[in-house]
Amino acid sequence: MQTKTKKYFIFTWGCQMNEHKSEGIAGVLAREGYQPANDLSEADVVIFNTCMVREKPEDKVYSEAGKIGEYKANKPDLLLGVGGCVAQALKEKLFRRSDDIDFVFGSSNISDIPRLIEEARNLQPMLNGRYRPVMAIDKIADKIEDLPFVRVSPFQAKVTITEGCSNFCSFCIVPYTTGLLRSRLPGDIIAEVSALADQNYQEVQLLGQNVDSYGKDMDDPNINFANLLRAITHLEIQRIRFTSSHPQDITGDVIEVMGKPNNICEHLHMAVQSGSDAVLEEMRRGYTKERFLNLVRDLKDGVPGVNITTDIIVGYPTESESDFEETVDLVKKARFGGAYIFKYSPRPGTVSFYKFKPDQDVPDAEKQRRLEILLAVQKQITFEENQKRIGQKVEVLAEGHARAGDPHLYLGKSRDNKAVVFRSLINPIGTMVNVRVREALVAGLQGEIESAPALIPVSVHA
Repeated sequence: MQTKTKKYFIFTWGCQMNEHKSEGIAGVLAREGYQPANDLSEADVVIFNTCMVREKPEDKVYSEAGKIGEYKANKPDLLLGVGGCVAQALKEKLFRRSDDIDFVFGSSNISDIPRLIEEARNLQPMLNGRYRPVMAIDKIADKIEDLPFVRVSPFQAKVTITEGCSNFCSFCIVPYTTGLLRSRLPGDIIAEVSALADQNYQEVQLLGQNVDSYGKDMDDPNINFANLLRAITHLEIQRIRFTSSHPQDITGDVIEVMGKPNNICEHLHMAVQSGSDAVLEEMRRGYTKERFLNLVRDLKDGVPGVNITTDIIVGYPTESESDFEETVDLVKKARFGGAYIFKYSPRPGTVSFYKFKPDQDVPDAEKQRRLEILLAVQKQITFEENQKRIGQKVEVLAEGHARAGDPHLYLGKSRDNKAVVFRSLINPIGTMVNVRVREALVAGLQGEIESAPALIPVSVHA
């Protein structure tokens, strides 16, 4: 009798690092004979890979777990596992709030998932009649977990260079849920990127909560981010991206490497968070408004065509109207290519959560007002900056279809990370094409395909 193939379905919330962690979860399950489910109804195991950066992450877990519980009513063998930052922070509390959660695993326990699945399937009640929580939440390991990745894309790959962060910004939960800075050895990173080059990957994104701190936890001063980038420029990968950067840690050497003709893309995402020196000090960011704007100037002078994007928090406790106006002023002067703007939301376990009382928080209506003002300012700047691209020819890596129902309309990214929509009669997904920009909107660029200078066929998922 043929054994039924086991299938998994993964929900991923959060940043690119979480997306890559989910590729590791998929790899661990694939090693045990699991295959990806096309939809939730086929799954034997569902995994939530969670994030605590966004607002009310705990509530989202319970809400989504309840939806999985509806599937369990008709499929009682279906298991739900919760991992990621929320699991690392809440641990057994997750079981108390939701009967639909079967197992929980921490940030350094992805390799334990197969064992947890088996324990959950064979769960026996303890003497008091209650079930023992199936959980693996270890202290975050000193080294990055070695995982077998099942990559989502056959032409774009993510490669972790660091995990954790040692900066302890007052609003940030990362050091508490993913640990202190841990850097991979440069030889291991270069070997992984080199192997991807051999597989004809077109683009590699280097990942870390703070890539510019790479190597600071090691004894060798020659192990740093600039030297890592220099080494990777010699590999046969057309594009190298990286995220995210911390303004406190970016060095002139990194700017120098980015400014030379090589495979390092002209895009840098560095979160400013605020334009007020007083708020930046409260946030423990380690720089001033002036220093940040000087860094923006150095990047624009040193890296031709660089696109700088950022994150901003509005309504941080103690942020006055004049503090907010300083942020507006910084945005106007920096002229970011784009920005993710959020209302401050306290995270249990962070410095700001314990330091400020609820009545010291900025009222939500005022946060919303500031958010809308800043969004309008940034949208206008993005539109104006995109307008400058009209008439230019840009190299685009075609990533997929731009619109459902139109088989000839495709979406890709330029080297400086601008979204570009274009029409093509042949399927260009996974290849580099040249596009002449004819229209520019806030969301990105639109144009006509002119040529495909680096056409490399790849196997693309349907």
